[in-house]
Amino acid sequence: MNYENVVKSFFLGAIIGLALQVFSPGEADAPTRVLVVLASGGVGLLIGLVTEWLTALLPIRIARAGAYFLINNLIAVAITAIVVVSLVALNGEGVARADVWWPVLGVAVGIVSVANLVDYLLYRRAQLRLRALQAQLADAATAERSEV
Repeated sequence: MNYENVVKSFFLGAIIGLALQVFSPGEADAPTRVLVVLASGGVGLLIGLVTEWLTALLPIRIARAGAYFLINNLIAVAITAIVVVSLVALNGEGVARADVWWPVLGVAVGIVSVANLVDYLLYRRAQLRLRALQAQLADAATAERSEV
């Protein structure tokens, strides 16, 4: 299990909570808003734990980076959607009013998808830099051997 991704999920949940505070401001005082953001972070942490646990159960034959990131994103989006709809359903009136939960679901799933895309792009960038560094080291070693 990748605990770094679980910690990232906490911050992603907090960002989602903050975004929802901005997009649909209610009539709450500052301490309540902070608690909502922290609660969103806690929900994100739980979603991250479940997502990483399910991803760890994947068979080794699909151990390519692109497949891993795609499946991880699909799991994260599905779990996020389930959690958001469940939280809205527990709210009571939320499920009956689509104008309440569709924007929340859209913001949460959109942020999770963008975050996973950024994570994949950062991974690809790091891999390209690593390959370039390896090539430089191999060239330097070859030049050193030819000088001796």
